[in-house]
Amino acid sequence: MNSSLVQTAIPILAYCASSITMTLVNKLVLSGFQFHMVFFMLAVQAFGSVGLMVLANRVGLNVKYRAMNKADAKTWFPVACSQAMMLYTGGKALEYLNVPLFTVFKNLTIIAVAYGEKLVFNAAVTPLMLTSFSLMVLSSIVGAWNDISFTGWGYFWMTLNCFTSATFVIHMRKVIKQVNFQDFDTVYFNNLLTLPLYIVLSLVQENWSGFVVYYSDKTNSDELSLFVRGMLISGVAAFAISYCSPWCLRTTSSTTYSMIGALNKLPIALFAMLWFPDPVTAGGVLAVILGFAAGLVYTHAKNLQKRDQPRGSQVLPPPISMERLGHSDRSSPSRENKQ
Repeated sequence: MNSSLVQTAIPILAYCASSITMTLVNKLVLSGFQFHMVFFMLAVQAFGSVGLMVLANRVGLNVKYRAMNKADAKTWFPVACSQAMMLYTGGKALEYLNVPLFTVFKNLTIIAVAYGEKLVFNAAVTPLMLTSFSLMVLSSIVGAWNDISFTGWGYFWMTLNCFTSATFVIHMRKVIKQVNFQDFDTVYFNNLLTLPLYIVLSLVQENWSGFVVYYSDKTNSDELSLFVRGMLISGVAAFAISYCSPWCLRTTSSTTYSMIGALNKLPIALFAMLWFPDPVTAGGVLAVILGFAAGLVYTHAKNLQKRDQPRGSQVLPPPISMERLGHSDRSSPSRENKQ
């Protein structure tokens, strides 16, 4: 009995730890240095995910993925591009907003996804889901009202991120049935297809000449060392999220997994309040609590809804926290069939 409990607890703790680490490191890398290299960070994360997946597969870990091929790559490339837009706008929003406020507004993506699925797939929106949406909107209003470090750019990028995240989730749900991707297939194809894109966009869009000049100065060597370590941890954490997510799902259940995702938002917000020097207000804390409650109500509503659906049509809730700047592959319908 105790052994079974430990075997269940380890992947849950690993998933939570990797999620918290990913969020905090992303925030540090995107707002704690002189240069905010979003595309470069995404390239490092994509490279880390692919490289460590290949290594894990070769050393015998349970990491299996479909080999890259022209037909699947052509079908999946638009999905990968939509994920790139989601991650980039999420990174830009996190550059301007503090983590607790970001997690509060990220909930609005759920509303966009729910009504997008209603429009595209005729999915139902239940009264309990409407209750959770009301809490999400209220938490966002409270959070914005108490945002004493208000920045228009942060809200601009957050709005775009909600839209691109919903677009990505709905688009992926349509396409994934065509290619029949399994556990690590989406992670492998998304990262390998977008890696060249991130590299090119980083070279074209980001200030590499200024970056080189600034960090060539020996007085900035300590900051450069911290920047490099942050990037390396970010790359490893990206793989950890990809590995721990299906591990946790296989070891527990889709219901437990989705509830963990909702519960994990609170420690992410608390750790961010303690780690970063952003001002903490009573209204900001209230917004986080309301957003946390909204996530729990929504997760419960989705789990109740799934009980009435045929097994093959069940879909896990869309991403509601930062993680991999909106960790996306928990939305895959094939996961539940894989158990």
